Amino acid sequence: MRKTLVLTLVLLVSAVWLQAQDAGKTSGKTADLDTIEGCLQRSEGQYTLLDNTNTIHHLSGGASKLSHYIGHEVEITGKPGVRTLDTTAQGTASTAVVQPVIEVKSVKHVADTCK
Repeated sequence: MRKTLVLTLVLLVSAVWLQAQDAGKTSGKTADLDTIEGCLQRSEGQYTLLDNTNTIHHLSGGASKLSHYIGHEVEITGKPGVRTLDTTAQGTASTAVVQPVIEVKSVKHVADTCK
């Protein structure tokens, strides 16, 4: 029962947070998109982009666009979002983490190797 309550609370807080982020935005505007440049990497099925300040940006969607550019310098345009990760260890109470992500809309090849 406690696991269900904690997971429900985390999901509810995430939904409210997303709704608050979207307040006042007009959908469909390109101003809502971010563009970042860096080295595309893939680990455990997840794509990340390491920028020139060594910040790791987690990416979602666009796997068919991204797979050809692993290890290359790319420019990603996408919409900021979040994903909820289950961090529950076996035999413990249910836990989850909300992770910021960029929902990939387009990929532009910059260089064959990373800086």
